[in-house]
Amino acid sequence: MPNSLKSNLLLAAFLLAGSATYAQTSTSSTKSDKATRKAARATTAPAAPGTQLAPPPPPAGGPRPGAGPNQPGPKPPKAGRVQALTDLSGTLTAYTATNDDQVYDAFTLKTSTATETVRFPRHLGQRLMETAKAGGAVTVTGFRDTNPEGQTVFHLVSVKAGTQTIVDQRPTPPATPPTEEATTVRGTVSSLRQDSKGRTQALVLNDGTVLCLPPPAAEQLSEKLKVGATIAATGTLHSLRPGEVAVRPVRVVRAETLTLDGVQFLVH
Repeated sequence: MPNSLKSNLLLAAFLLAGSATYAQTSTSSTKSDKATRKAARATTAPAAPGTQLAPPPPPAGGPRPGAGPNQPGPKPPKAGRVQALTDLSGTLTAYTATNDDQVYDAFTLKTSTATETVRFPRHLGQRLMETAKAGGAVTVTGFRDTNPEGQTVFHLVSVKAGTQTIVDQRPTPPATPPTEEATTVRGTVSSLRQDSKGRTQALVLNDGTVLCLPPPAAEQLSEKLKVGATIAATGTLHSLRPGEVAVRPVRVVRAETLTLDGVQFLVH
């Protein structure tokens, strides 16, 4: 057989084999596409009436059911503050003032094991001093707490002296709120009143006036607030509220402006 005839026969066989392979591949691909479209229609087709579909499982590590930007998950309940009450019995030795206004707000209690400082609201001062006299036996019910300076403080809830019991109750607001009197003070700083962390809270002037300052203002002007500095200020004169008792007559002014070295500052 001539070589040219053999070559033509081989080429024809090769072409026929390639066409058959393509036809099989095309048929398989078509069947696969049809199956995929059929499965998609089955997935998205609406369920028959009365049929309940199970929700898809959440992704691993995803949000809990009900959580999302528009559906926040359940929040933990806010914890209420509960205080354990304690009874202290002993001798009331003295009333004291722990504030710049020099208004009684505490007393010392000598028990069989220690001496305690008992804090009470200032509006109870008059009633307490009339009922629980210094030197008398009392039983105090209260709780311990930590103040902003990190000190543990015992707060009075009630006190029993003899047959009488005084319970801390919210005071009745006066029918006419007290008016604040505007005043001006001038003098030199004789001492600084500071808290346990060394922050200035008030200035004591040479005439005994206590000039109370907002903490941010005292901090910003700390370099100028020195003993011996000459100062002028405007503010409001503090007056006693019902039930309060002052240690001694003290002029307490809450500063609104301060003048130091000829520069006036707004501090209120």
